[in-house]
Amino acid sequence: MWPAGLLLVCSVLGYDCQKDTEPNWVQFNGSDDSVTIEVGAADLLDPVVVDLTSSVTSLVVGSATVTPGGGPVGTEHTLLVVVEDEWENDVERVTVRTESGDRGADEYELEPDPADEGYYGLVIVSVGEEGEQRSDELTFRLWYDSEEVSTGDDTGA
Repeated sequence: MWPAGLLLVCSVLGYDCQKDTEPNWVQFNGSDDSVTIEVGAADLLDPVVVDLTSSVTSLVVGSATVTPGGGPVGTEHTLLVVVEDEWENDVERVTVRTESGDRGADEYELEPDPADEGYYGLVIVSVGEEGEQRSDELTFRLWYDSEEVSTGDDTGA
């Protein structure tokens, strides 16, 4: 039971004293914002880029780039997500889901850039057997915490 004084402080300050602190992550962008990279290519390939769109419309809210867009097994790929200035305060988290055929799927969290809140990055390494060739799909997902959004807030996405 909460002491009456504590309940009064919570209600005056606008805090929900019994609020669950676990975030409720909701995807901000479209579910098909993906690129394909070639694993096992003989040479390093040009970067691949995808526009990240709103989860409701085709409005572009950012972009994702993978450099290089393919290469031999063991290649380091730099992932860069840039959230447009207008939406960077809404996006709180960025992940990439990798689909590698028989090798399965995994999801990784990109690191926010401390110098610009709209930039997120990660370096991943393509793995495989010598001589293996495949196409991996990388799906980029922008997230916001719906618990942080009060009713009436417009994410614009």
